[in-house]
Amino acid sequence: MHCIDWDHRMISQWLSLQRAPVKLRREILTWWQQTGEQQIPLSHTASLPTAPCAEVQRVFDWLGESSSHFLLSYHCADYPQSLREIYRPPILLFGIGDKALLNHRLLAVIGSRKASPLALSLTEAMVTDLCKAGWGIVSGMALGIDGLAHRTALGMQLPTIAVLGCGPDLNYPPRNRALRQEICAQGVVLSEYMPGTPAKTEHFPARNRIISGISAGVLVAEANMRSGSLITARYAIEQGREVFAIPGPVPHPGSAGCHLLIQQGAKLVTCAADIINELPSWPANTAANGQQQLELATKSGESVPKLLANAELLANVGYETTSFDWLLQQTNESVSEVVNQLISLELDGWIKTVPGGYVRVRR
Repeated sequence: MHCIDWDHRMISQWLSLQRAPVKLRREILTWWQQTGEQQIPLSHTASLPTAPCAEVQRVFDWLGESSSHFLLSYHCADYPQSLREIYRPPILLFGIGDKALLNHRLLAVIGSRKASPLALSLTEAMVTDLCKAGWGIVSGMALGIDGLAHRTALGMQLPTIAVLGCGPDLNYPPRNRALRQEICAQGVVLSEYMPGTPAKTEHFPARNRIISGISAGVLVAEANMRSGSLITARYAIEQGREVFAIPGPVPHPGSAGCHLLIQQGAKLVTCAADIINELPSWPANTAANGQQQLELATKSGESVPKLLANAELLANVGYETTSFDWLLQQTNESVSEVVNQLISLELDGWIKTVPGGYVRVRR
């Protein structure tokens, strides 16, 4: 399915799936993995919420505005394979630019919006050398480190992907209007949110899983203890990506997040060579995708639903302490079911109990 000729019916169907409850989306993804089908099963279509006609028309009109506008569904041939492998993959991707760049070898570079001059200088030097080695750059088009990473890649004429927490047609933050236009022309502006969707606080943690998921690794240049960059780093760990962190002056609050990541196992880096040596080939090793999990389940004799449920829960347990309440919020399961899954994961050596919750065990 190449998703070149979208019509109103197809757009309506996929927007409906995107709006569906998490449990229903999981059931359909599992069905696809088991059968290899590329259509939404008829048994589930009646349960899908209806996409408003105005939204369908808006997307259809937006696609027709420019040949650089594209829409990829989970089953499109151009949908990045790396994103198919993550927990909770985006159902739809709205983009502007050359979608072929989504399958280039990519590294995420993220950090503080109010970065120190030292962090900016080190980031520019590392991104320059990463681009010389052929790596494209992924970031969130925020002020500070993100914007610098994008501009450096553009200056090196290497691919850069900006993943937004709003519709791909909006300029957010407004100060990066010119940067967004450059990325549209030379790279890709990408979002799981349909055109016209405003930026919302809750969108940004969700978009961070795409930043890490589409990349072979994540470089955190500078981050305080409450930085969204730490969320992206946690997603990267759960997705089997490499995490790199630049150390900074101990008294500086912007160094605290990077130092925490290093304490938790991220690789301390001071130059691009430190990163390149850890990522010698492409594609990088990633966590097993859903199909591999199904094959493993068949060989081991375990029931597919149980294995998949445990794998989904495991993906939410980080190498830092993860609370039970947070884990419960990420599922549609009962308390007893989540407890049983956690016990199973602990007995199998995947996690361990610590004060305040659970942590992932390095294997």
